[in-house]
This record gives sequence, structure tokens and C-alpha cells, in this order.
Amino acid sequence: MKHLTAGVLMALVCVAASAQQPRQTCELDGRPVQLTDPASTAGKSGVLRCKDPATGRVLRESTYDSGQELGLARTFHLDGKLRRAVFRAEPGGERAVAEFSARGQLTFLRCADKPLLAPAVDDKRLCGFENSPSSVELFDENGVLRSRLVYLNGRRQRAESLYDNGKVASVEETNGKQRIERQFSSAGTKRRETVSLLLERGRAVHQRTLEYSERGWLVREQRWDINGDTVRDDTYYTQNGQPKYKQAFSGSGAERVVDIIEYFENGQRSAEGRFSAPLHAPLLPVGLHRRFNDRGTVVAELNYDAKGRLVDEHRWDDAGQPLGREEPTPVETAVKPPTQ
Repeated sequence: MKHLTAGVLMALVCVAASAQQPRQTCELDGRPVQLTDPASTAGKSGVLRCKDPATGRVLRESTYDSGQELGLARTFHLDGKLRRAVFRAEPGGERAVAEFSARGQLTFLRCADKPLLAPAVDDKRLCGFENSPSSVELFDENGVLRSRLVYLNGRRQRAESLYDNGKVASVEETNGKQRIERQFSSAGTKRRETVSLLLERGRAVHQRTLEYSERGWLVREQRWDINGDTVRDDTYYTQNGQPKYKQAFSGSGAERVVDIIEYFENGQRSAEGRFSAPLHAPLLPVGLHRRFNDRGTVVAELNYDAKGRLVDEHRWDDAGQPLGREEPTPVETAVKPPTQ
């Protein structure tokens, strides 16, 4: 296969795709057409019907207007059950869609801002246009429940996806201008939660993300402001949930800084200091940085000027006795610089 040309591969893909579709003969306003040949429908209007030549059952029905398929269109399984209902409009293309398995169960739903799929599908009820939220279940082709959805006036308020074992894999909820997404392990433990602010034109800005270990302990928390700039970034030890690394950003422009505290696994501080942190610029240590031993005793103080140069330092042993002074090294800092 690796020696086949792109053209041959594309041909094989097309053959495979066509093999999955039932054979059908189509007429547009009573005249034969070939849907694989755009020229046969160009500029034409009327009702399109495609049938199974073996049984005569309708497999597709839609309306063409000047060569474009517009309005409600339906496709059917070989036994006549509804397979897909879609409403197309210009501009925008597919506005509303409902798909069904061979078992007759709903497998996909997309709602518009008003009911559009009747009489093929009751999307007034499914999409919550009856003055109350709707509850919708989606199944796969084998009849296994895969999703639970809640709609109100065509807008999805909640979406819940499921693992093979029936446990919740993810949940997405929308409340006003806030969207909350949660992800879970197959054992039911929450592993991640993200809160976003919904803006105009479908844009969203993360406001908070929480990450959890397999035991359910918080291992990282990130927060952003309305512009998407980092406000906090804290990490925790996976073994016991104790703080490991805390970053707090403040200020703006050239005055933006980040204060960092590092911790030992026993909960004691191991280092603290401030960095100059303008966006998209290298981080520079400024002011006083301290190091501690695992009992909380200061063992080093390093002082930096506004350009990140080490100008003074003091060191002590674990008993608090001063150590000999060393030649300052410009690259040494009490705290490991964070990434932005």
C-alpha cells in the first residue's frame, strides 16, 4: 500500500465508500439524474426521489431549487425506517440534523434556533421548544447508550457522554455565559474540570482548569483573566495532595510580575521569590529570593536588581549559622523560573 500513488489511494477510498451505500436510482421531477454527476442536477428544481431498484422503496427524498438541495431532506434505511433528516438553507448549509440507527434509535442531533425537521422528526420536542428543557438520549448502532443531552429553545444546556461500562466519561454544562466541562476516568473519578467564559461569535476564554490524580486529589489549578492571561498556576504532589508549586501573577504590561512559592512534600516552603513577567518576554528574578530547609528554616537569601542581576547573597547552615560568602553567579535564583 505504501507504494500506491495518491490517485490510486483516492480511487480505492471512493470505491470503499460507495460500497457502503445502498444502490439507488434517482429522479428529479420525474427525470433520471445521477447524484454523483453535478451536471445532471445543475439549475434544476423539483422533488428528488431515490429508490432501491430491487424493492422500489424510497431511500432519499428532498427538494431542489435551481440546482441546490434546500429545505427538508430525508434518507432511509433499506427497511424504510428514517435514517437521516436534515434541513438545509442558504447561507449556512445544514441548519438542523437528526440521525437514526437501523434500530430506529436516535444517534445524532443538531438543533437550530427554531423547529425545522417536522414532519419527519419532532424537533420541537427534542430541542426544547415547548417552554421546558428536553432530555435526549443518543445510542450507537449496536443500541448502546452513548450520550444524554438537554436542550432548551434549540441550545444545548448539558451534554453527558458515557463509557462502554455505562459510567460518565464527560459532562459539559452551559449556564448563561459560563461553560463547565468535566472529564472522568472509567472508574468514575473526576480527572479534569474546565470553566470557560462564553464571548460573542462562539468564542470562549478559559477561566479555570482543575486537574486531578487517579486518587481524586487536585494536582494542578490554573486560572486566567478575561483576556486569557494567566493569573494563577498551582501544582500539588500526586502522592498526598500537598502544595508543590504556586504561581500568582499580578500587574500588567512591563510591570507584570509573578510571585512563586515552592514546597517540600511535607508542606514546608522550600523557596520563594518574585520574577518580572511581561507577556512573551523572558522571566527575570527581582528583589529578595529565599531558600528554606525542610523544617522551615531560612538557609539562603539572594537579592536581585531590576535587570535580574544577583547583587547580594547570604547563606546559613541548618542550625542557622552563617556560611562563607560565595561569588555571586548571575544565573542562580532561589526559585526555578516558571513557563508562561
